Amino acid sequence: MITRIWHGRTKKEDADIYRNYVIETGVPEYQGTEGNLDVQILQRDEENITHIWTVTQWQNLECIKSFAGNNIEEAKYYPEDEKYLLEFEPHVIHCRTLSFTNSRIINYIRQFVQLFEGGNWNGESYIEKLKTVDEQTAFKQPVPGKHSIAEILWHCTYWTTVILKRLQGDSEFGEKTEKDQNFLSLELLCQKGWLNLLAEFKQSQGVLINFLKTKTDDFLENEYKPGKKFDYELEGIIHHDIYHLGQIGLLISLLKNKPDIKPNRFADLNEKMFII
Repeated sequence: MITRIWHGRTKKEDADIYRNYVIETGVPEYQGTEGNLDVQILQRDEENITHIWTVTQWQNLECIKSFAGNNIEEAKYYPEDEKYLLEFEPHVIHCRTLSFTNSRIINYIRQFVQLFEGGNWNGESYIEKLKTVDEQTAFKQPVPGKHSIAEILWHCTYWTTVILKRLQGDSEFGEKTEKDQNFLSLELLCQKGWLNLLAEFKQSQGVLINFLKTKTDDFLENEYKPGKKFDYELEGIIHHDIYHLGQIGLLISLLKNKPDIKPNRFADLNEKMFII
């Protein structure tokens, strides 16, 4: 990661106007350039002079060229700058940057924990929903061919594993396994057993969270394939799991109101497979 720092001076009475001009001009261009990670404005008064710095962070030098041109050491100015700046400093500085910020990572971990254990704004969580599900109910399909709670839970476990593999550098795991593992057959899931499916789901969550605890926010800017950042993947799996949590809630409500539903297609399986 590279930090680019520009410095300018203006009269103290013009400082707020000029700062807002920078916010209206420079900041949108920074943020609109591919590879920009962060924009900050620093301001300090010194008697009747105000110093202003723009501090921007970038993935690499090539991204900075998209903003500043090939001569990245040259400062970039805007039409109204001459009204406010006391001089035009010709150069900016660039610093190789080691970031230890992890506020975004912490936010993702918080969302995973709340989605699994509870505490989010809507009061719904996998633990609260699934503790009402016994083994017999877990494998019932609401209508023939439609997924049971067990099938959906396995699907969530699988995709958490896919995302973890991508974060760890294995971008091909999903493509190699999706056809066979995305939705396992009800027969295979019954053989695993409901308690094992619950344990695997819990374990997948724990492994992902523990992996994220070792990372800082700059890790999120990595791509597992062109145009697909880790940030995008984590946001996606959270949305995915929220969607399926709602689906599981609907199935629980439906199955409780239709207690006569049988585990179709596998009704001849040994009854003990459906007993905890």
